[in-house]
Formats: sequence, structure tokens, C-alpha cells
Amino acid sequence: MDNFALPTMSSGLVLQKSGRILFAAAMLFVIFSIIQPGVAKSQIYKGFRELSKHRMMWQTRGWSEVHSSNFVVRYTAQDSSIAEMVLESAEQSYEPVTRNFAGSYRGKILVVVYPTKDSLGRSFGWAADESAMGVYWAGVIRVLSPSAWIEEDDPEVVKEVFNNDGPLAHEFTHLLVDYETGGNYTRWFTEGIAQYIEAKVTGYRMDYRSIRDYDAIYPLSRMDRDFDSLNDQNMAYLQSFQIVNYLVELYGEDSLRDILEQLGRGRSMEASFKDVLGISLEQFEQDFGEWVIG
Repeated sequence: MDNFALPTMSSGLVLQKSGRILFAAAMLFVIFSIIQPGVAKSQIYKGFRELSKHRMMWQTRGWSEVHSSNFVVRYTAQDSSIAEMVLESAEQSYEPVTRNFAGSYRGKILVVVYPTKDSLGRSFGWAADESAMGVYWAGVIRVLSPSAWIEEDDPEVVKEVFNNDGPLAHEFTHLLVDYETGGNYTRWFTEGIAQYIEAKVTGYRMDYRSIRDYDAIYPLSRMDRDFDSLNDQNMAYLQSFQIVNYLVELYGEDSLRDILEQLGRGRSMEASFKDVLGISLEQFEQDFGEWVIG
């Protein structure tokens, strides 16, 4: 018969004490969540992000990979001829993008290359007609293979197009915003920053129309809530881009970094804008509308 002893009185007391400690810790976390909800939410998100990143690393463990000092690029066999080019492009964007941020990412960044639009879409459950060439989500950059959208045979031309028009600088910016703020940001803010840095680093800008009608501008409250379901997606992206342009033009790039720092401390968008710019987010929105139309 196996040796098996029922818990003694002393072990029972230990269990009771451990239970009280766990209960006390849980109550402290609840109180902390009430006092600092932004910080608590950020901590939970950081844990989720790391789990999601490790899950992606496990899912792609059988894929081929190339790596450098800052990136790991994983790819399928059909993209073996372009993997080094993707890695080189990622490294090329690293310093110009990171110099715009106060902090830096620790460790190597995972970039997963999908051979077709369908395979990229399936990784998120998207419809087949989704047109994105790259996506950042939960610690991982996913990109569509250059072979799927660059219709050139000359490797040097493909490289030039991918460096200038590809998604890496844009998605890498999303990653840095995410890590700087602990996930505490709005969709329009990260999109505006990503477009601003992308234009600064590569010169690429989406083909936008001008904003001429004040009534066409989406309220930030709606941009916060419904960004991806807004009817005029071009306007949503243009407005995000122009908001960051306005912010930098009037208050300087340091203000952008300072707002990210405030968000990283768990502050709300409203509080961060107020602390850094000295005006409410509502006043900033009104001033922006006058600037962009005028």
C-alpha cells in the first residue's frame, strides 16, 4: 500500500494561512484596480500579450527562420527566396523607428511571413478579400509575402518597393506604441502615430483626399469606439494621421513621446493630453478641426 498521510493539524493551518494570503492578495489587486484601473488593466494585458506571442512562436515552430540581432523572421518554404530580404528590411527600419521612442523593445521581434492574402487572413479569421499587407497584434508582426503583391521579377526592384512601400516600419511602430503604453491607447492614436513615423522613415503616405468639410470629421468618441466599423475608412485613417501631424506641428515631437509616457503610467487619453498639452482632449479636438479645415 502506498504511503499516504492525511493532512495534519499543522498542514491544515498552513493551508488556511495560504488561503488567507491569497484572499488578501486578491483583495489588494481589486482595490488597486479601483484606484489605478489603467495600470491594472495594463498589467493584465501584458500577461495576455506574452501568452499570445509564445502561442504564435509555438504555432510556427516548424517554419523556417532567419534571424538578426533584433528580429526573427519565420516563413514557409515558398518564401525561402525572399526571407533574407524581409529580415534586411526589418533591420533597416529598426533604428529610424526606435529613435522616435523613449524606450526600446527588449529581445528579438517575431515577424511571421504569410505566402498569400488568404493565409494571412485565416490567421485572424478575416474575410478572404481583406487587403492588409501587414498586421501587428499582441507582440507579433505578421506580413504578407512581397511575392504576393509586388509584380516585379528583378530582385533589386522588389527590394526597393518592399523597403519603400512595405508594411514593416508601420507595423513596427504599432509594436513600439503597444509596448511603450502597455496597451493603453486608442486605435486612432496608434494608427496616426504609425502613419506619421512611416512617412518620416520611408516617405510612404496613403493616397488621401483633403478634409474640406467639418461635418465629415468623425468625433474622437466615435473613433475610440467604432474605428474599424466606420463607413469611411479612408477618412478614419486620414483623420488619425492629420491629428498626429497637428499635434507635432503645434506642440513638437517631444509632446508625442510625453503623451506615450503618460499612457504607459496608466493615465487615460484625456488625462495624458491635459497633463502634456495643458488643454482638455475636447479642446484639442476642437482646435484640430479648425486647423485641418482652415
